[in-house]
Amino acid sequence: MTSPPDIVRHSADGAELDAFLVPWDTDIFGFPVAQISQLDLGPPGTSSSAVFDSFETWCSSHDVRLVSCRLDHTRIRESMELEAHGFRFVEIVYEPRRDGLGDVPSPGHDIEVTDATQADLPAIAAIAATAFTTGRFLLDPRLPPDLSHRRYASWVRSAFTAPPQRVLKAESAGELVGFFIVERRDDASVYWHLTAVAPEQQGRGIGLSLWRTMLRRHAAEGATFVETTISGHNLAAINLYARLGFAFPSAGMTLHRFVDRAS
Repeated sequence: MTSPPDIVRHSADGAELDAFLVPWDTDIFGFPVAQISQLDLGPPGTSSSAVFDSFETWCSSHDVRLVSCRLDHTRIRESMELEAHGFRFVEIVYEPRRDGLGDVPSPGHDIEVTDATQADLPAIAAIAATAFTTGRFLLDPRLPPDLSHRRYASWVRSAFTAPPQRVLKAESAGELVGFFIVERRDDASVYWHLTAVAPEQQGRGIGLSLWRTMLRRHAAEGATFVETTISGHNLAAINLYARLGFAFPSAGMTLHRFVDRAS
């Protein structure tokens, strides 16, 4: 959401664990939040206790209360090791991808997509604060849902000042109907960081038309393919992406460890 974090590597006995503090989530939740970005336990039969001891020392030194980790769904050994250290499964995520953007049908609604400005920020942030119901922080019952909603609104605000992310607004008949936070990557592909239809516009076919409009826009810009990430709990999004011709090449599992200092 902002500049790349400083990654700290913990290594011992052939195992490696990379982690970093997440300042944008720390600001929202009011306590230190961290993320494990890479976990390699080494050859089967080797011990990972030393690398986790190092990680625990690092967490204690920063008073980290919430840690997240996302693994490929096939990495059962790593997920079991995380569970042994207090992590709990939260969600399955998919990373849909669409290659070949030249055959996207015409949208059913007339939607105009343009760069958002600071004047659009309040309305877009309001959508972000209410549109998402299947995010991993909302799924974790140990975390206050109002903070999770606030996190998405904060994401929109930071994207206005965090290149290479761009905030695009979607309007129909002059009315704001949704937004996309997108990133154009060096290989000419596009990554959709955050996408939403205004809650009051849902159920009217706006989503399908908006997603088709975005795909056609990227095709006109010369994009090679489009990727994003969606929660396995978001069945509406899964169906939408399947209808749009996206493939689902991989699945991941998200785990959280939360330490409640009040308990």
